[in-house]
Amino acid sequence: MTRALLLAVALAACVLPAAAGASTVAEVKKKGVLVLGTDPTFAPFEFKDRSGQITGFDIDIARAVAKDLGVRLQVQAVGFGALMPQSVTSGRVDMAMSGITITAERARVVSFSAPYYRSAQVFIVRGGNPGKFEWPGNVKGKTIGVQANTTGQFVADELLKPKGAALKVYDDFAAGLADVRAGRIAALVGDAPTVTDLQKRLPGQFQQAGKNLAAENYGMVFAKNSDLAAAANRTLVRLKASGEYQKLLDKWIMQQ
Repeated sequence: MTRALLLAVALAACVLPAAAGASTVAEVKKKGVLVLGTDPTFAPFEFKDRSGQITGFDIDIARAVAKDLGVRLQVQAVGFGALMPQSVTSGRVDMAMSGITITAERARVVSFSAPYYRSAQVFIVRGGNPGKFEWPGNVKGKTIGVQANTTGQFVADELLKPKGAALKVYDDFAAGLADVRAGRIAALVGDAPTVTDLQKRLPGQFQQAGKNLAAENYGMVFAKNSDLAAAANRTLVRLKASGEYQKLLDKWIMQQ
């Protein structure tokens, strides 16, 4: 993933007192609740609406998984640095969703569902691109922002550092956006859907510069070898076959 905004709109998912995570379908059913960990700063995938409830595309997918398991969904807000992979491997939550990119390195310590969304890492710049920043292009000597512990940071380390770019690491994606807007950095690496969301909510302030840096797939995250991953895959198959998945895409992504 990568991360994310502090922006809001509609619908609701209950945020309830913390419950212990479970690693198997049987344990989740016995407990009667599926605990989802998410960093609610990544609209339209997960964010807080005006009433403070966490909502978004990922939340609706997770709710469908819980429904198919015959349990209720409980959402816990977890900062992205603690979300992946610690919240899952420690048993704090049953699953994690937050625009989390499937990578071989992560798959060594957690289990992923099948991909549920295809995205890309892109450069975000000020509206109008006054610095004429482009990709591919010359990034030598330019300061580029990345959010810590995201695939955006991994891609930047691999592709941009060797080309002479200076990377500025942010714990908070919104702080990186503020520096882009103020002209303190040339660009910020983020997820493609973030640009679409920004353009809708803050017209004229941000845009993508140049082509995509790298393509990526988002997955639901579970404890290593958990049968919850297979259960989530069955839900994805059902949602796509019934047309519900497309309706969620239209609701949260296409119309943003």
